[in-house]
Amino acid sequence: MSADISSSELFKKMDRDLAGYLFEQREENFEHATLSQEMAMFYLVKDGDIDGVKKSLKRRRGHDLPELSDSPLQTAKFLFVSVITSCCRFCIEGGMPSDESYGLSDLYIRRADKCSSPEEVSALSETMLLDYTERMRLLKEGVREYSPKITACLEYIDNHLHDRITVSTLSEELEINPSWLSTLFMKETGVSVSEYIRRKKLSAAKYLLSFDDYSCTDIAEYLGFSTSSHFTSLFKKEEGMTPAEYRKKNYRKHFSSLN
Repeated sequence: MSADISSSELFKKMDRDLAGYLFEQREENFEHATLSQEMAMFYLVKDGDIDGVKKSLKRRRGHDLPELSDSPLQTAKFLFVSVITSCCRFCIEGGMPSDESYGLSDLYIRRADKCSSPEEVSALSETMLLDYTERMRLLKEGVREYSPKITACLEYIDNHLHDRITVSTLSEELEINPSWLSTLFMKETGVSVSEYIRRKKLSAAKYLLSFDDYSCTDIAEYLGFSTSSHFTSLFKKEEGMTPAEYRKKNYRKHFSSLN
């Protein structure tokens, strides 16, 4: 009961603080960027649009920043983590391998943590965004063009990772012969249908283990693995550690790096 009362009091206090904070921002004529404006940058990065990102960065220079801390340097670091976290996720969605995107994020956050001025953090932020953009550009240049059937197959898999997907499932969905689909898929992608599905599901599992609170059992069920033990076995074979060990090592490490 006491916990409920404490939570209720906190919610009321946050409401009062929020009302006061928004009033102060209006008085100072400070406006956050709209959601569409914020997302526009990340879509440019995801698309590998170097010129677009450079123009966007030039427009943003000199804009006022929200005060997230009494320390301008700490505010800059908080904002850096927010930006790179979104950038990291957008690039994974755009096809960058999750381990590469997460690893790059970790390294940049470590660099940001060592910065000694807001200006240094700001410069690093621009470098980071251009780095991700260039990697996405190179990634997209190396992406092969697939036949319409295989493109549809890949899209179906990406949109149904929570389902149990088999060659039969795909062949029925696309109305093509299972044997022919398997042969064509291997020819165009270089891997079997089952291997591709396994990789995509494990990549999604790593994301959930890193950023969400779902149990390993829930993740296994959500991603359509036959059993929790099967999920654990495949994950350990791929990563060299169990899902629980991976979570312990990677869970929200992006946010704890500045503590």
